[in-house]
Amino acid sequence: MQLPLFPLSSIVLPGGIMKLRLFERRYIDMVTNCFRTETGFGICLIKDGNETGAPSLPYPLGTRVSIVDFDQGDDGLLHITTQGEVEFELLTYAADKNQLLIGEVSELPAQASVPMSPEIEQLASKLELILTYVEPEISFAQKRLDDADWVCHRLLELLPLAPQAKYELLQLKSNHERLEALSAFKIEIGQGS
Repeated sequence: MQLPLFPLSSIVLPGGIMKLRLFERRYIDMVTNCFRTETGFGICLIKDGNETGAPSLPYPLGTRVSIVDFDQGDDGLLHITTQGEVEFELLTYAADKNQLLIGEVSELPAQASVPMSPEIEQLASKLELILTYVEPEISFAQKRLDDADWVCHRLLELLPLAPQAKYELLQLKSNHERLEALSAFKIEIGQGS
């Protein structure tokens, strides 16, 4: 499957929401084409480079997203809201004539659901607090804090980890392994000083 790619310094995973403000012509054209063809695009974490300018080198994992809302912001830019659909492995990619990366991807199979456990319930409590800090910028119609997979994905999206650390967690083969790694972190959330 071919997907246009949007390398970013943050990630979105299945069920996640990411808002984007677009000003580069290649991405505005990409979104226009996505509307016309009723398709989505891929968001990958940047391995080397920047979000703007020359195409960045992406890590070889990402998420196919769909566009769920759009408008022109007060700043005159195109604002879109995307929702994460399916994780994928990036097999190859190349820049087109507009410097938009087009990737050949293989969607990863859905994982078996992870049951809740006391350790995951602790992570869910921390996520609930984190979500109060990011709202209303990032808000969910339904907070599925009793769903271990949902908790795993939102923590991976929201924790302020270096790109290499996020990629290492994304490389783990299951959400169970990812949650075990997250449980080993000392996640401290303060009320400010």
